[in-house]
Amino acid sequence: MKKLDFKSLLCKAWSNIKGPLVATFFGLLVGAIVILICGENPIIVYASMFQKAFIKPYYLAETLTRSTPVIICALATAMSWRAGYINIGVEGQMVTGTIVAAIVALKMPGPAILVMIVAWLAGMAAGALYALIPAVIQRKFGASLIIISLMLNYVANNITSYLVTYPLKDTSGDAIAIQTPSFREGIKLMRFFKGNTLNVGFIIAILLTVFMIFYEKKTVLGYESKMTGYNPHFAKYGGVREKKVMMITMALSGAIGAIAGCTYAFGVSGRFIDGMLTSTNFAWTGLMAALIADLNPVGIFISSVFLSGLQIGGSTLQRSMSIPSEIATIIQCCITLFVSIKIVINFKHKKKHNEVKGGVEA
Repeated sequence: MKKLDFKSLLCKAWSNIKGPLVATFFGLLVGAIVILICGENPIIVYASMFQKAFIKPYYLAETLTRSTPVIICALATAMSWRAGYINIGVEGQMVTGTIVAAIVALKMPGPAILVMIVAWLAGMAAGALYALIPAVIQRKFGASLIIISLMLNYVANNITSYLVTYPLKDTSGDAIAIQTPSFREGIKLMRFFKGNTLNVGFIIAILLTVFMIFYEKKTVLGYESKMTGYNPHFAKYGGVREKKVMMITMALSGAIGAIAGCTYAFGVSGRFIDGMLTSTNFAWTGLMAALIADLNPVGIFISSVFLSGLQIGGSTLQRSMSIPSEIATIIQCCITLFVSIKIVINFKHKKKHNEVKGGVEA
């Protein structure tokens, strides 16, 4: 029987987390410099931030609530990125899927559980179809997937804003608030505790993380998408149908993004509020988490909770200290910057290696 080599396992684990840990250290170091400029003690500030975000029960629940759509958005990003398709449109796919789910939830009659299932499936289908738009345009016309998916975010946001402002607007309550009517109680996600918004959506995020691990390790499509991401020419030579992989991968990415918005709309707000998914930066924080974790599902889960905790902890600092809440954003951006530097360096090394290899073969 083959023995487990714990030393090699530890070395492999360290090589995977070394980059994110170093990036996090330098990000916190930059944050400490900003805190010193503000005239506060970085140790005291960080202790207060992490205590409120990860130890105190109320704020921990808020951290996990905020991390739910971030985790799912990060998984949606990883789904397409690991196959080599740089989908920047998760925000638009999330917004599109959520507004469609909201329309179904508001307009469809019938038992609550049936309405909820249909609403979520419709939202996932809408998110998947919206993600296929840039994929089809890229395949047909050779346009940049990055630019098309990014621009479609603005299209989705503006169309959704119109729908919520006019035909779907709730006229029974505050006329100033731009929002839909509230969903009926039977189709909202169950909350775990009274007094906070932590709900079943967090369990959905955990299940999706497990699904991503299974998808990557145990499915043919997961293997094909991984090979396509590593080397599309080799994958094509090996019999992988790249067009099929692209379409399915992008559709899955959009569907998962839609789930992220649905967990927030059905679990936290209880309705669709204009700007609730964009002003919170769920998709962009998820992108940061995915980059920090190097697209690893378990790493995505951890980094998403960490980044969400920074935001929750940072928002409490402004009330108790002379520290702007933007300190959390500064730390996040610095961590992402340092991780991106590593990605660029690895890309250049890989490109140089391929050029040298190609020259030798020639």
